[in-house]
Amino acid sequence: MPCGRPREYEETIPVTLLHPVFGQFLDDCQTIDITAEDNSFIEHLATAMSALYGDESERVEAVGKVFQNYRFQFTITNTKPAGYLTNAEMQVNGHRYVIAEFKNETGSTSTEPYFQAIGYYLDSTREYALKFSRSPLPCLLLTIFGPYMVFAGAAWNLRPTVQILSTPIAFHFHSTDIHNRLTVARHMAAFRKAAERLNEYYENLTETPLLTSAPVPPHMFAYSTSYRSLHSNTLKNFRYVTELDSDKLVFSGTEDEGDHICIKFVQTYSCDVHNHFVSLGCAPALRGFEKIAGGWFMVVMDMLPDDFEMLSARTGRLPLSVFTDISAKLESLHEAGYVHGDIRDANIMVSKTDETRFMIIDFDWAGSAGEARYPACVNYMDIVRPQEARDGKKILRDHDNFMLQVVKRWNFMD
Repeated sequence: MPCGRPREYEETIPVTLLHPVFGQFLDDCQTIDITAEDNSFIEHLATAMSALYGDESERVEAVGKVFQNYRFQFTITNTKPAGYLTNAEMQVNGHRYVIAEFKNETGSTSTEPYFQAIGYYLDSTREYALKFSRSPLPCLLLTIFGPYMVFAGAAWNLRPTVQILSTPIAFHFHSTDIHNRLTVARHMAAFRKAAERLNEYYENLTETPLLTSAPVPPHMFAYSTSYRSLHSNTLKNFRYVTELDSDKLVFSGTEDEGDHICIKFVQTYSCDVHNHFVSLGCAPALRGFEKIAGGWFMVVMDMLPDDFEMLSARTGRLPLSVFTDISAKLESLHEAGYVHGDIRDANIMVSKTDETRFMIIDFDWAGSAGEARYPACVNYMDIVRPQEARDGKKILRDHDNFMLQVVKRWNFMD
């Protein structure tokens, strides 16, 4: 099961895009307002979490009591429901939407609480995966070991997947440490809000069994299925059709009116650069741009015609005039005060039927000149880039020109 261990084994679609509760939890951990009741809860919980106990059951009882006193709907089990052991859980209508696994102290046993919580989630949802085939069956996992707590999100796609949602938060902070206290308070307030939303979700969930004629469960895409048009300000509904890249969050879709669209999920994007190239006739029209929970943006644009392919996949040389035209488009962008940041043959689409027609795509790194910077883990080992094009450095106009010259040289090589 993809869960971050080993790290390279992961699903393309993260749990934060399978159900909105996870992304909202991440946002709330940074911004949610703290009440007097929250602070009182944290004071009692920090005392219970930081205490020393003789064994795991004592810790479960003491910490669980604080949760229950502050109206968290935890059931403290320490028994074997459905053939597996849990310490605490929240459930409604048979659906466990919070699973907590305790260990008395770090390293106090040979079992790993994260893996145990994952196993409990798998066992508790396996029978529901086909009965509720349209639901990702979202669940929050808590691992509690000594004075530390870690949150994770679990959900089903074609198979279950788990994603860490927090670093270990420490409850044995000093009384003067307002930063760590606020971090703990926001995480717990976010947890309360997320648990309430999951309870409501499962109270209203109805069975959508998989049709017996279907060979496999339906692929579950991101939860967002509508956007507000940038042109008409009307709400547009769509359905996903297929995944366009197995390594990226890019999908094809169809609007209710029948238009074919491309849907992309990113964490940085420049609409200004995209629209500048649209105005020059060399980028797909931008239809929608939505900020969604968890630090994500949903970008909706026209689907390119079928006869367009990546320049990197093309055989044969392009005419020199095409590169002259691309260079002119880049110069226009630079004169407008912007940079692209990733000009290469994978981001230039060329028509198979008219080699003079091209589209420039991928504006994740783009932005205003002097402000846009390269992201983490820039690939300069496999891709020829300027010497200064490194993590965190400013993206320069000269970098765009350099990259275009690299593409041009490759095009005219024998």
